[in-house]
Amino acid sequence: MARDLPTEEKDAKDRGMFARRNEDPTLPSYLSSLLYVLSVPALLLLSFGGYWAGLYGYGAVVPAFGGLLVALLAVTFGLMHVLTGR
Repeated sequence: MARDLPTEEKDAKDRGMFARRNEDPTLPSYLSSLLYVLSVPALLLLSFGGYWAGLYGYGAVVPAFGGLLVALLAVTFGLMHVLTGR
């Protein structure tokens, strides 16, 4: 039986990453989820947007996506490093 199934002492809303510590989700956790959900569609739009704007050819869409993904990860982890002070 899966460990995250609702039980009588733990209902469905108490499951998830905060269930162990009995904390409510925070703004950074919501922003992290939003980044996770929207990053790939946004990067695809930016990659194809550069092609449609005539900045590069069709063959450069995948490398542009890869570069944007690496840049997004670098900015995200840099921001996390600065904000957590570690």
